[in-house]
Amino acid sequence: MEEERFVVFRLAGEDFAIPIDGVHSVERMMPITRVPKAPTFVEGVINLRGEVVPVIDLRRRLDLPPATEDVDAHIVVVLAGEQLVGLIVDEISHVLSLPATAIQPADQVIGEANRNFLQGVGQGEQGLIIILDLERVVDPER
Repeated sequence: MEEERFVVFRLAGEDFAIPIDGVHSVERMMPITRVPKAPTFVEGVINLRGEVVPVIDLRRRLDLPPATEDVDAHIVVVLAGEQLVGLIVDEISHVLSLPATAIQPADQVIGEANRNFLQGVGQGEQGLIIILDLERVVDPER
């Protein structure tokens, strides 16, 4: 049985995941330089070992409330096409392997609303995990 591996992280008290093969690195929070006229969900850019990387605030992107509690924020750097992009998450949880059959399409679980950025939903040890579609999350046209 074929399994898929995911990096699981917390965001606004919920578990989210992205396919591990799209993850370039996980970085501690670092200074972010704001960019004028960037989309509202773009927090700015970071200098990652000499490369300028745009950073997306996933809470804003997914219409989640701003962080009020103290979070151990990290930046998950992903490869989107040819471009590295950082995603701000509240905390990194773990790596999860799921059989492909354990992942349900988002529309079967969530309905029409809020599924634009979702690839599906999987069952983790602690409950349901929302699997994000990386290409859609980083696409400014969506």
